[in-house]
Amino acid sequence: MGMGYGSWSGENESKNILDAFFLGKALAEAVTERIESTVGEFLSTVGRLQAEQQKQVQDFQEEVLERAKQAKEKAARETMETQGLISNSYAADTSTAGAYVTSATADSASSSRTNINSQPANIDSEDGSKDSELGVSNGD
Repeated sequence: MGMGYGSWSGENESKNILDAFFLGKALAEAVTERIESTVGEFLSTVGRLQAEQQKQVQDFQEEVLERAKQAKEKAARETMETQGLISNSYAADTSTAGAYVTSATADSASSSRTNINSQPANIDSEDGSKDSELGVSNGD
């Protein structure tokens, strides 16, 4: 009888060891899957946040460039309006002095307008070059 009891105890112990092995293996697989899932979600979230941040920076850059363009256009319009008023007042003041003075003033005013518009800054360039008047890089 002692032999039967000893073999039953050994079988039970082997079964317990085998159960522990499979339990440990299942636990390791479940933990590994959870870690992989968590790391995958984390990396996905980081990637999404980076894309959102990049989009926000790009939108901000576009907004700044658009504001600069609008300010430049407004300043050019104001300059043209101011020169138009000055040119008209010169013509009005000199019209009584004689034809020679009126002609000289009109020539001078038209050449001033030509010089201002001859080399406009290019805010819209997409080649990455710096704007000649604003010093702002359009690339990146």
